[in-house]
Amino acid sequence: MRSWSKLLAGVSAAAAVVGLLGVHTTNAPAAVAQACDKSGYKLSLLSLTGPPRADLVIRVSAKAAGCEVPTTLVRIQVAVLAFKKLRARKLVVSNVPAPGGTATINLGRVQRQRLVHATVSFGPRVVLAAQTRTRLKPDLVLTRAYAGRSAVIGRPFFVVAIVRNPTKDVGLGALVTVSAAGAPLATKQLKVGPRRRVVVQIPVTLTQLGPAQLTVTVTPSSPIETTLANNVRGLAVETAEFKVQESATLAQSFAGYGGQFNHHVYAAISRAVGVTDDNAKDMERKMRELRPQFSRVFFNNTAFTDPDRMQSFVRTVQLAQSTGTTIDITWQGGTLSVANGTIPKFAAVLIDLVRARGITNLRWLTLQNEPNRTKITMAQYEAQYRALDPYIQSIRGQVRYMGGDLVRGPDVGAPNQQAWLQYMATKMADILDAYSIHVFWDYFDTQKLVDRLTEVRAIVNALPQAGRKPLYVSEYGVRGLRTFNGAPAGDPGVWEDGTPMTKTNVNAFQQAWFDVLAARLGYVGTSKWDSYFGKYDNGTQAYYMIGSPAEGWPLYPIYNSVRLLTSTVGRGWRTVNVDSIANDSRLLAAYVWKAGEHTVIGLDTAGAQLNTVSPTVVTYTIGGLPPSKSFEVTIWNAAGDGLVGQPVPAATDPAGVVTISVPQQAVFALRG
Repeated sequence: MRSWSKLLAGVSAAAAVVGLLGVHTTNAPAAVAQACDKSGYKLSLLSLTGPPRADLVIRVSAKAAGCEVPTTLVRIQVAVLAFKKLRARKLVVSNVPAPGGTATINLGRVQRQRLVHATVSFGPRVVLAAQTRTRLKPDLVLTRAYAGRSAVIGRPFFVVAIVRNPTKDVGLGALVTVSAAGAPLATKQLKVGPRRRVVVQIPVTLTQLGPAQLTVTVTPSSPIETTLANNVRGLAVETAEFKVQESATLAQSFAGYGGQFNHHVYAAISRAVGVTDDNAKDMERKMRELRPQFSRVFFNNTAFTDPDRMQSFVRTVQLAQSTGTTIDITWQGGTLSVANGTIPKFAAVLIDLVRARGITNLRWLTLQNEPNRTKITMAQYEAQYRALDPYIQSIRGQVRYMGGDLVRGPDVGAPNQQAWLQYMATKMADILDAYSIHVFWDYFDTQKLVDRLTEVRAIVNALPQAGRKPLYVSEYGVRGLRTFNGAPAGDPGVWEDGTPMTKTNVNAFQQAWFDVLAARLGYVGTSKWDSYFGKYDNGTQAYYMIGSPAEGWPLYPIYNSVRLLTSTVGRGWRTVNVDSIANDSRLLAAYVWKAGEHTVIGLDTAGAQLNTVSPTVVTYTIGGLPPSKSFEVTIWNAAGDGLVGQPVPAATDPAGVVTISVPQQAVFALRG
């Protein structure tokens, strides 16, 4: 725009006082206090035409320090010069207000490109003259203003304004304002050149829950637009407490939820405590109904010399296959080498499962259980994977390596999980395709479940790019009091009233919290410890979801809470981020299927110590979902009974927002 942009920059709010209503005159004294002659001033002209008239913007600016800009122009002589067949004409006005040294005069109709000459006098002896060519007036058009249909209370979101100037001569600056109920919320400056379009993002924060009507206004920096009628647009945004951010993918293909399958359930060690082929059918049916999605099975080297344990291992893997779960087989421990023959033997077992027994769901192989709490070194750990790999090349198209099964550190000494993850990332990235961890916590120390998930996530995020792998949890569980009334309480212990921990709603709720947080942090899958009654060894532990056959393989609350997850989230779905209000005890995770299905699972972590019904009902207002869509809400433990209730209908409004209410001790799944 050359000199035009400089002139427009000076046509400020002061010019707005003069307006575009024509010539303004006054009988006020014309004198102005100044001690400069004309060499101390500069005269700039801008002649702008547009329906129905042309305006001449006159600006007097000081060139030298100490020269006072006039506030009144004593005399203005304007000559609109001859143009094509049109004759010249003149206009003379006196005592024109010039706030800030700027005045605007209505010239009537003036054609584009026609020359305009003006002589301006002020003070006792200052006369300035200049000439300009008439240009088209700019016209800022707010062509579109939009935002997401919903936003989180207290979180900034962007209102996008698209401003266009269709005229071809002069650009113009403007202030874009977003307001609600007449109160400005945010502003942003912009400049739009001739025949240009500017897209501006304006951060806005809303603090009230519910629908909000917003107004976007474009206010020009100078009152020279053709019209202001196209400078305003409205839009509606509904605020929510949570918002599903479908474009923010956390895990591209979620492996899902499941549990450990005890590989000795069909062996003599479990038959000795009541498991039979006949009553195991009930357990098998219940495991199939659970529909686990990602599960782990140990292989113990005693199976090489004990046919009974080998057949139990094979039957366990076949059971896992029949449930549809993805299987991770873990070499439980002990020396694994070519020299002692364990690597060829183990490879033969794996190949037999895939080639001869049709175990198509065997997808992962892990070596060693919690190696970072043993004497095995990282280099020895790596060597075992590399030694085994040539022996299972025939199934490597189906089976990948998972590394880790890490705890925070050894039983005695400083944490070492970071060192192990860094080693795997830098030395084993070419052979490992995923990392796994184990997490156990006391029911009265839930901060640990949060810390373990977040600290490992941070460690992996900080690894070299090539070494960052998907994260799994291959064991997790809740522990209780180890003694009760002075007597040992077993493993995992008991609730404060003596109830075995795994039979409590607290156990199930806290593990649901763990599962939701894991998804929220981008973990790909979790397998809890463990699924059903059985003996691993001579010790006794009872972390399972399905109790002993002596009690009829009862279903504990944890079984039902996991069933809520596996029935509402599919394997292979995407996990996506959920934005939420700050410092809130409620936690949500969101899952999206490519067919347009959505699931949101949520709970209030403040209910983590509730083993009975709470009088507190927690409300969740969730946005970012498809508008006007039918959903179903399914709730675990609504009545404090550890059961999953029947689905009830729900629907999003036109903004994609839905509000549901859930008892504080419960977990909900919203699916649609």
